[in-house]
Amino acid sequence: MKTKSTLVIAVIALLGMTSVTACKKKKTTEEEETTVPASGYVLGLKTTSAGADAEYLVISTDLMSGTISATGNGVEQMGWMYYHRIGNKYLAMDYTNNICTGYQIANSTLSTAGSFVFDRLDVLTNDPSGNVFAVSAPWGGGSYDCKFQTVNPNSMSITSTQSVLLNVMYNDTMAQLNMWPTGTYINNGKLYVAYYPLHGASWDTPKTDTAYVNVYTYPGLNYVTTFKDARTGPIGYYGGSPAIIEDENGNHYTISTCSLAAGYTQATKPSGILRINSGQQQFDNSYFFNTEVLGYKILTGVYVGNGKMVARVVPNSVDSQTGGTWAAFGIDVPIHQIAILDLNSQTLQIVNDVPAHGGQYYTPFYIENGKVFISVNTGSNAYIYRVDPSNGTAQQGATIDGKSIQCFFKY
Repeated sequence: MKTKSTLVIAVIALLGMTSVTACKKKKTTEEEETTVPASGYVLGLKTTSAGADAEYLVISTDLMSGTISATGNGVEQMGWMYYHRIGNKYLAMDYTNNICTGYQIANSTLSTAGSFVFDRLDVLTNDPSGNVFAVSAPWGGGSYDCKFQTVNPNSMSITSTQSVLLNVMYNDTMAQLNMWPTGTYINNGKLYVAYYPLHGASWDTPKTDTAYVNVYTYPGLNYVTTFKDARTGPIGYYGGSPAIIEDENGNHYTISTCSLAAGYTQATKPSGILRINSGQQQFDNSYFFNTEVLGYKILTGVYVGNGKMVARVVPNSVDSQTGGTWAAFGIDVPIHQIAILDLNSQTLQIVNDVPAHGGQYYTPFYIENGKVFISVNTGSNAYIYRVDPSNGTAQQGATIDGKSIQCFFKY
């Protein structure tokens, strides 16, 4: 990662985004072939080694018992990582060394499938042609441009790059803010990009009174329009994916955090969820799910069907009083709770079986058989939990030998 201010360095220190200082002996191909089964899970495991964070891609056959560990298992990653899946490829994006490596399961072995150098790949989605579309953020305030990039997973290469000014809508002093992308989706030949305005060097958020989405043609990437809504604040936050979810009818719901714990330096509108009806290029004026009036700020979540989502939330009082800006990211500040949200009735139910937890930086949700698996760090222990959205309960699963699970992929 490229940092350009003391504040950002402090944030990175909080998150533990340090490069690996101790190397773990890799397994041989023969060892992997005797232990990796025909089906299971590819997991991104963040651990601590010699006082610094270390990350591994590991194999597990069971998420609900035993221990998820890197000991004698998996492939060590050499930096701070993002992960993404497309088809049978697992992309491991190393932001310390700016190298993306593709992995795949072949002959019961987790093996490399090529790599390429990149600058940034911040928000990713799979496009209809089988490529990965990525938006890079203007890190450090050095540029107002973002980059639209296409990654071909077969050749493991970036095949196109286009600089884009997301703040095209502004004609006032707000044009001097960076626009940080937080979520994208592609629908009917259009690309939708959500973002939040900030000062790229200081991370101050002076404009928090409106949600914004830009629309472009796809794959042409020509600007079409910007639509906005002043009932809530900007959509998403740094490291808070997913910020946009889709239901079975093709409607999209955007998540506005409006949270100091998620890095905002002010919150001027209530946290909540807006809806973009299928195929539309505007917010639905008849729909706004205000979660803050129910006592909670919503950070991120996943749609599970029948109008329900599993979400990570922070109590209003905790958001304003505990830990300050970026508190949501530290494992020593267990302020998160898990909730079941009904998008139709606009109700919120806390899942009391999941303990308060912290350390939520880009930690994923994984759905299997109608249940949602999550990574939970209580500050002293880390576990996988399985949440049942049908009845608002959860079960503690496997112990995490480390800090968190950074990706869940089934193979």
